[in-house]
Amino acid sequence: MKKNHVDRFMSWARNIRSPQLFAALEKHARGDVLDVGGWDFFLAVRDNPRIIFKTWTSLEEGERLLDAPDARYRAVAGDGEKMAFPDASFDTALSIQVLEHTFDPLAMVREISRVLRPGGTAIFLIPQTSVLHHPPKHYYNFTRFWIIKAADAADLKIVELVPLGGRWTSTASHMVHFFFAAFRAPGYSTPEDRRGPLFYLLLPLMCLYAALSVPVCLLLSLGDLSEEANNHLVVARKPAR
Repeated sequence: MKKNHVDRFMSWARNIRSPQLFAALEKHARGDVLDVGGWDFFLAVRDNPRIIFKTWTSLEEGERLLDAPDARYRAVAGDGEKMAFPDASFDTALSIQVLEHTFDPLAMVREISRVLRPGGTAIFLIPQTSVLHHPPKHYYNFTRFWIIKAADAADLKIVELVPLGGRWTSTASHMVHFFFAAFRAPGYSTPEDRRGPLFYLLLPLMCLYAALSVPVCLLLSLGDLSEEANNHLVVARKPAR
């Protein structure tokens, strides 16, 4: 299953806006890598010579398995809350904007810790101000306080916690997502979301306001407030026994 045009655009935008994520991969990724729910994220890293790994395993739902012609890569169908991998199977584990799509995110964090080898590293990108996307499998947003508690419960020690974006970045993102929801782009609306007469009356004004707001918000984001981070980049390590 391939991504639609909107999902491809959003993945591209995330990768462009998150250089810290790729810097963390360059610094911490090694050995056997597990990417939980990353779909086609492997395509964004495979040709980066600064991201070093031996093997890359993507754990995904069956219909989202990626076919990548690379000897280092394999796609495995499974559930991130109940992985079939043995304990201590991987050196690095990734969860890139996935925890909000699992009903029991703490179970996934614990499973990631379980399959990491002692001294292994987990890298998370978790949303704090995300809008609804990919319903009905979108359940949560998270503060940094949640991941701190979750990492502790999973016996992971956080070594880096970086807020990405802030109030103005989040507002710009919401304005962009308005167009996806308003025009019912796949994965950003449901049939249950109704439109009243005033929506259609005010839609041109809404579109104009949203379009003008995006560049203004991006300019103001140069001095952003991290309290309303768009995402949190978290690097955590499993203690060496």
